[in-house]
Amino acid sequence: MSSPSSTASDSTPPSPASSATTLAALGDLSLKDPASISDKDKAEAARLKAEGNAEFQSMSGISNNHGLSFTYPQYRKPVCRGSAQILRSAYMRMKIEQHGYAIDDASVCPKAIALDPKYVKAYYRLRRAVCYLAILKPQQAVTDFKKAVQLDPKNANAKTQLDATVKLVRRIEFEKAIEVGEEESSVTRCREIIAQGGCDVDASYTGIKLPTDADGKYTIDQAFMDSMIATFKDGKSIHRRYAWEIVLASWDLLSKEESLVELQLEVGMPQLGIETRQFYDLVHLLSLTGPPSEKHCLVFNGDFVDRGSWSVEVALTLFAYKCESFTQRRRYFSANAMCTSSNHEGIQGSIQIGYF
Repeated sequence: MSSPSSTASDSTPPSPASSATTLAALGDLSLKDPASISDKDKAEAARLKAEGNAEFQSMSGISNNHGLSFTYPQYRKPVCRGSAQILRSAYMRMKIEQHGYAIDDASVCPKAIALDPKYVKAYYRLRRAVCYLAILKPQQAVTDFKKAVQLDPKNANAKTQLDATVKLVRRIEFEKAIEVGEEESSVTRCREIIAQGGCDVDASYTGIKLPTDADGKYTIDQAFMDSMIATFKDGKSIHRRYAWEIVLASWDLLSKEESLVELQLEVGMPQLGIETRQFYDLVHLLSLTGPPSEKHCLVFNGDFVDRGSWSVEVALTLFAYKCESFTQRRRYFSANAMCTSSNHEGIQGSIQIGYF
């Protein structure tokens, strides 16, 4: 995902309050009464349209989530007959994966499709169907692709997408039909693979090693944590067996905890809420605060594994700290330090985006 340009980053969008005031002033306009659009509203719409077009052409709104589409939504009502402009707003929403907003822009009256049902872009070119695919609703996508082909029979892309989506729907229905009982959980399957020797540490592996206790079971201590973080900082990896041990051990701990807990803090115990998706941000943070301890509470709150290219390293570090706290017979990480993600915890989000 490309970084925001300097221009986009420096831009300050209008406040929601001012935007709401503008929308309220424009009033609710009816498709059945185009004459109700005043000359003043038309002039305001033309101005906002020009601003929106400039933003669209520069793509600055796409790289700046917070400044996105403040201009286009403001002229939706006064330009009721301008479906192309509304669909540009939908396109920009789609580019930053706000598929629900894009679908709404492209389909809900009095917007693009209601304004011009034969406008094929509303169905395909600005990707309402593709947005349906992105949110795992292929059946709805098929309906839009069929309409696109009907309106534009020469559109080869629409035909290709329609054929592929129809096949996808058929495969999904077929898999449902032959489904027998509950599938084995991925955790169980991973443990079976490990038990069968499918994830042993190679003799040629020269990286850091996960220590074992007196019973030969893997354990985590602060020395291993320091070595693992240093390894990640050097751009290297730990063996996949060790990664699985960390993930599975943290699963055992997290699966026993409530999704909503009340945290009791002692007077003077530090707290820290962050939103990070970059490993070096996390390392820098820990260098300032130190790792979690009995008297040191860290609340990692946000998209700490989101789209950053170091998501795995961030997750393994946080999971390993949780496991380390239990290995050392301390419960501070569970009771006094929290890892909470603001989105993508659900099955739908995990399947769609690919997060763990």
